[in-house]
Amino acid sequence: MPINTDYSKFNVADFVADPFFRDWVLRPDSDHEEFWQEWSLLHPEQNDVIMEARQVLFQSGLPHFQLSESEISSLWTSIKAEIHPQVSKKRKLKFWYAAACSLVLFAAAYGLWPNKASLVTYKTSFGETKEIILPDQSRVILNSNSLLEFEDDWGTKEYREIYVSGEAFFSVTHLKDNQPFKVITGRGVAVEVLGTEFNVYHRAENTQVVLSSGAITLSFPMKEKQGKILMKPNELVEFKASQYNRKEVNAENYVSWTKNVLNLDETSLGEMIQKAEDKYGIQIKVANETLLEQTASGSMPITDADAFMSQVSKIFNVEITKTNSQYFIKD
Repeated sequence: MPINTDYSKFNVADFVADPFFRDWVLRPDSDHEEFWQEWSLLHPEQNDVIMEARQVLFQSGLPHFQLSESEISSLWTSIKAEIHPQVSKKRKLKFWYAAACSLVLFAAAYGLWPNKASLVTYKTSFGETKEIILPDQSRVILNSNSLLEFEDDWGTKEYREIYVSGEAFFSVTHLKDNQPFKVITGRGVAVEVLGTEFNVYHRAENTQVVLSSGAITLSFPMKEKQGKILMKPNELVEFKASQYNRKEVNAENYVSWTKNVLNLDETSLGEMIQKAEDKYGIQIKVANETLLEQTASGSMPITDADAFMSQVSKIFNVEITKTNSQYFIKD
């Protein structure tokens, strides 16, 4: 554990140069997870800085070599000295990626960094889904407007680790050596399994995990010990506003999108609008907000945005008009 280190004043470069932080990002274990989850809960103002530093480390591919702290500190000082002080916020993230690349080139030039790991990235656009076969033959279906990233050197690590933003369904292969499979979202919610099927949804401040089969351990960035739970099939756990709730559900309703079908089980119009906005990137306005509370059950095929909204109109018995790319709903 770090001793007398005031991380509250750290910037991106400071985090990247810190050995304890790098170990958490590149070689995570239970001690690192517990410390950083508690620290993030106490210092939410630093969450954006932490996320940026994590991305720098992933983009740089540093897990196979660790420069000494003095070497990294010296290099970062040189990099920062070349930067004009008026760097716009819009360009800030791109700069840190460029700085990370300079760090990589420095290590490679001096023969300090053999066997560089590669960051594998999959993205989907609005209205697109993608099936992915991972290096261990696990299967992922990535929903629209989503991102999945992992490093390709799982054989050298304690975990098979993946980062997800958006929505993805996982069918995880159990390995003979029992190497755990971990999915982490942008808000620090972590799903750990050996072999099972589950759905992860993470957008904005809301994270949902639904378990189809097997068992998973779910942990949250919470100080309390209750921040880690064991889920069973047909359970949904939602983490929002630093709190989680769990309930029993029909898991098939939450993963039917993987078959291009949407199952409704007393699903509200408000939920349908959220699904449409997430999937197609469209704008939807409602004349009367009481309409959002209407619910419906059944199933409908998933096609394009216009067909989706046409089916919503019929199922909820509302009138939907379209102007340019914006839909307007009224009764």
